Amino acid sequence: MSYLDSPRLHFAGWFQADVSTINNDVRFYQNASFVPAYQQLNQNGSWNPEGTGVFRFVDCAVTGAVRNGQPVTADPLLGYTLQNASHRAPGKLVDLDPQQQMVSQIWGLQVRLLNVNSDSCFEGDFAPVAFVNLWQRQQTGVRRDQLLSACYQSVLEHVEWGDVSDSPLLTALKATSAKGMLSIQFNVYGYGRDSTIPRYTMGHVAGTIGPYLSGEPKHFVLGRQLIASGSNFTQPDGGLGSLQGLQIENVLTLDFGNTFPIESANSGLKDLGEIQLGVLSTSPGAILSTVPPEQFVLIGPVPYQTPNWYQTTAGVQSFDLSANPRALQLVANHPLVLVAPSGGTGNLRVLLQESVGGLYVRADNFVYRLNAGDRQPLEFYASSFGTPLAGAVVNLGSTQGLMGGSGGGPTISPAPTPPAAIPNVGTPADGISYAASVTTNDRGYASTPICANPNGPGTPRGYIAHQLYGIGYQLASQPAGYAANPLNYVSILAFTKKVPPTAPTWYADIQPLFTQYGNLYPIMGRYVVDLADYGSVVSRRRILTLVFSLPPEDPNHMPVTRDLSEGDRATILNWLSAAGPDGLPPLGEPAESTSPAPATEVDSAPLTPLLPEQAAGKTAVILQYESRRNACRVAGNDTH
Repeated sequence: MSYLDSPRLHFAGWFQADVSTINNDVRFYQNASFVPAYQQLNQNGSWNPEGTGVFRFVDCAVTGAVRNGQPVTADPLLGYTLQNASHRAPGKLVDLDPQQQMVSQIWGLQVRLLNVNSDSCFEGDFAPVAFVNLWQRQQTGVRRDQLLSACYQSVLEHVEWGDVSDSPLLTALKATSAKGMLSIQFNVYGYGRDSTIPRYTMGHVAGTIGPYLSGEPKHFVLGRQLIASGSNFTQPDGGLGSLQGLQIENVLTLDFGNTFPIESANSGLKDLGEIQLGVLSTSPGAILSTVPPEQFVLIGPVPYQTPNWYQTTAGVQSFDLSANPRALQLVANHPLVLVAPSGGTGNLRVLLQESVGGLYVRADNFVYRLNAGDRQPLEFYASSFGTPLAGAVVNLGSTQGLMGGSGGGPTISPAPTPPAAIPNVGTPADGISYAASVTTNDRGYASTPICANPNGPGTPRGYIAHQLYGIGYQLASQPAGYAANPLNYVSILAFTKKVPPTAPTWYADIQPLFTQYGNLYPIMGRYVVDLADYGSVVSRRRILTLVFSLPPEDPNHMPVTRDLSEGDRATILNWLSAAGPDGLPPLGEPAESTSPAPATEVDSAPLTPLLPEQAAGKTAVILQYESRRNACRVAGNDTH
């Protein structure tokens, strides 16, 4: 079961993502070339230099619900509010790395549902996950981050229920779900990146909460998948974003929550005319642009322009096939399609289509942080037309994906001397290891370990003590016409091995680390502790000991970015607890000034010139990716 099952509730409102932006440019991690001017608003694209990293829901409420497959209109839960934690800090939104900003994860978020008396109906911990299906949803305006949208799917863990006896739907949801678990998915769009508008750092959110059963994917639905295809994944051909669905007996439920474009951040869904869902009567060997009417069997129109439809359903729509035997027969092994009617006798225009053979494979978790010697499972699920695909061979291999580049544009002002290099990723190749292939079982499931080199990757990026790796994957039997999602790859941050010294000192071991974090997150120095100053740090050593001891899932974990190795963390904690002759952590002796370790610099490629509002964000990464891809195509190498 998943959020697409019944019973389910829908919610809508706002979210806040108060992200820090100085750390979006990899070159700012080099202490030797960092200058305070980089911490100023709008300097080198740093549009929110004092960001706290906070992610939270704002003014969210239950707007709709479904039970036994039917919309609920009289349950008291309608209007209940979706809130954040009451006795701990809000969640945090962080990138994996400055050179991998396309898997922004939410950590430490707690979700609570409160009734009209502010009593808790349930509360649970949101399992950390990165967004998926990023695309350019907003159609007007300068190409920038506000035009992008994405969705998050995960589970609520350690769910504690209150008294829900007055709500038939919540009572049923509690009884249907695995103990302590719920499935949740939400769409984020219309983000406010302009500091001059009232909703700065805020955007729209619409989502769904439903049951979860153990043994199923936590971060996607093992069901029907319609992937937007096109040369530019941020502007897919046909103008629609990817979607997923689930068939339970005669009912087909699809999630259109991140599918339809919008004109502006607050305009609602763009009117594209009538959109129909159907199933093909043939199984083409390619993604179609048009289909003859006689090969299309109608399931039903998508009511996306019905007043309040998106608000009350979060885009989740069910279609009952009981009275449509032809569609019910075909849907088991033929592709679903979204089409725009021709209005005459001509062919229908295909907007979205399931892949050839209905084939799909996905890694459930696709973001990893590995210390030297770590071993973590990489789990895959394969399916055909939503049915688990047994005996499927999944091939694995190295990929760069959308990693690399600086993320902030080619120009730094004022220019440092000497300038920091933009390091390469994925080197050395033996920093991680994994199987070349894995085969699914009868549930379409396969698992293989990702292993970090016991010696770590070294320091190939010079001024950053970890390295990025990417793992691409595909079915060995993948047909030529398969619709691939360019965001479906695995990102790994492998930490440099660090053996904690027995007697760490400020100058030798702590200052280089803390200075870097102080540079990148000035809000700490301005309001909490100056991480570059010994006196300031030791005056706050009790609280620093606490936050550096917290698990990564805790919202108060430090650093917020979760990019510190176990060895470095142990070094910091050892130093904070040590006492020199004066009873304070040892200061040591200043080290002689040395040049930073060189980084292996990326191959230069022409970059698309960036406007100020495009720098230091997802749009910059996308534009650089497109520049690299175009350069590869010109050179006759489309592996990018």
